Amino acid sequence: MNSSSRASSLPMLDWPSWIKDGLSIPFGPFPAPRNLEQPILPGWVFGDVTNITEQNSSAPETERAIIASQSYGRQLGRMMDVLDLLIDQLPKEERHAKAFEEFDKLRKDIDDIKAKAATRRLDRIAADLTALKQTKPEEYKRVVADLRELLKGG
Repeated sequence: MNSSSRASSLPMLDWPSWIKDGLSIPFGPFPAPRNLEQPILPGWVFGDVTNITEQNSSAPETERAIIASQSYGRQLGRMMDVLDLLIDQLPKEERHAKAFEEFDKLRKDIDDIKAKAATRRLDRIAADLTALKQTKPEEYKRVVADLRELLKGG
């Protein structure tokens, strides 16, 4: 018997039908999943997320629309501005309550945070201008001229 006749006498394995038969049995060797959806990075959050649902709002869709237009920070900032104006209208001897002092401290802390954030943004602009000067000098000159014009008005 030669090697070719021996190979032909071996039973042929029909892999596709074997896999197919196994998948058709619910608890076979390779049961097919019924749902092919799978979350990617479950529990991960990219960016800030505020969940507004029926559990924490009587009108979540309305609240989401308001936040999309006017953030919580902007809303609170405007209220703080008005409250600050109202407090300034009080006689000085009536402004010594602890609540007024705490409000003033809160306002100063927020102003410091805003100033630091503005400084970081301006530092980034300075770094971008330096890079632009090195890579595209003509564009740099145009941007600097625009900035000088803008600063003359203010």
